[in-house]
Amino acid sequence: MRLHNISILSACLFSVCLSAQDPHFTQFYSAPLSVNPAYTGVFDGQVRIMSNYRQQWSNAIDPFTTASVSIDAKIGHKKKEMQNPFNIGFQLMNDRSMRGAFKSNYLTATASYHVPMDREGNKSIGAGLSAGYADRRLDFSSQSFDAQFTSGGFDLGLPTGESALRQLEPFMSVGAGIVYRYDNAESGNFFDLGVSAYNLNRPRQSALGDANQFVPVRYAAQISYKKFLNETSILNVKGLYQNQASVQYMLAGFSFAKLIGVSKEMVGAGVWYRTGDAVSPFLFLEWEKVLIGVSYDVTVSDLSKGPNPVRSVEMSLQWRIGK
Repeated sequence: MRLHNISILSACLFSVCLSAQDPHFTQFYSAPLSVNPAYTGVFDGQVRIMSNYRQQWSNAIDPFTTASVSIDAKIGHKKKEMQNPFNIGFQLMNDRSMRGAFKSNYLTATASYHVPMDREGNKSIGAGLSAGYADRRLDFSSQSFDAQFTSGGFDLGLPTGESALRQLEPFMSVGAGIVYRYDNAESGNFFDLGVSAYNLNRPRQSALGDANQFVPVRYAAQISYKKFLNETSILNVKGLYQNQASVQYMLAGFSFAKLIGVSKEMVGAGVWYRTGDAVSPFLFLEWEKVLIGVSYDVTVSDLSKGPNPVRSVEMSLQWRIGK
């Protein structure tokens, strides 16, 4: 028997809409447009197509499922060995929770402009902007309420009796970011440092019609260092910090990759750590400009102490087109 009290549902909606973090990925580098719009167009090639799929707490009662597809491209021409000045991108993301009762869809457009800081083009600084449309829905058809209980069980065709809840209105969101990059192919050192913020316009969002409730600003900082240890071995170190509505975390880790074969396919492995949450080993393979990654979150928080410790699985795909 499923009996969902309105106060419990309202509390869930309040926490989801107002206090929770935006959807996030362990393999955040495969969803760069959701981390910093200034990373638009920062890759080897002309066009990049990316996809992420994450199922968080898959063996819990209410898992979170997030999927995204994005594309970014370089516009115009660039000087040899330099970062392309102007770049654009688009991202579509879907997030589901509360057994599918709470659904969120996001469509975001990004653009970045990068300026070289030296003649060789090894140093550059870039700025990016994002504009997003968000549509969040409450699907009561998948839930049951006490007003729908009859002698024969729950009749979901009956009114819920919960007129206090109202449908969430779509909203627009604005974001911005900057990134500093140092790329030196001769020495085999690559470094970048960025900061960003999303929901800068603080759009209104409430399931209870409260005009004083807003989507909180999400602040983030990113750092990355890549080093060619030799002609075929690569070390990667990355970090991400995010803060939204007093909820903050740091995600950091490293990986080793090996180039093999004549065409330099790449295989690698590493591990991430999200503060107070999980340790995430991951594997990745690159072949013909297609990069596939898989990670598994081993929970270290209090959620691991229950009778059914939660688990999270994430997969990513990148495809770069052009020289």
